[in-house]
Amino acid sequence: MNPDPKIDCAGAPVVVLAGREWFVPVLAMRQVRVVVPGLMRLMPVLQDLQSGEASAMARLSEDNFDNIVAVVHAALTRAYPELTHEAFLDLPISTPELVAALGVVTRQTGFFKPSASTEQTEGEAQGETPAPLSSSTGSSPIIASAVESDGATS
Repeated sequence: MNPDPKIDCAGAPVVVLAGREWFVPVLAMRQVRVVVPGLMRLMPVLQDLQSGEASAMARLSEDNFDNIVAVVHAALTRAYPELTHEAFLDLPISTPELVAALGVVTRQTGFFKPSASTEQTEGEAQGETPAPLSSSTGSSPIIASAVESDGATS
């Protein structure tokens, strides 16, 4: 499946899922309206996932796992609008790949800001634990507080 030619993927971060590279351009509201609430629901478990310990993944509930799947799928539909949920579910994606994609997806919402020390220069997630994002609230390092410049989010 090729990215939609109407979407600018030049310079977009890439995630590797099912052994394939997928562009994750900045998300549009169509995706953000699914992704941001999904990430907010995942906040309690994301810090555990950030640890990279297998036991953290073992503690994922079915609802949490389904939420991660929905968030990553919704983000991919920006560049791949033809990717159905059913087709996404049929891809042989490893759990570490799926979890690693969350860091990139989070940054592409435009709602959270990466910390300077952990920003990935090329934006690739390849089955590694996602880089933490800064948090002014002490919450999960994957999910950062909303950008608060001029009282607006960017």
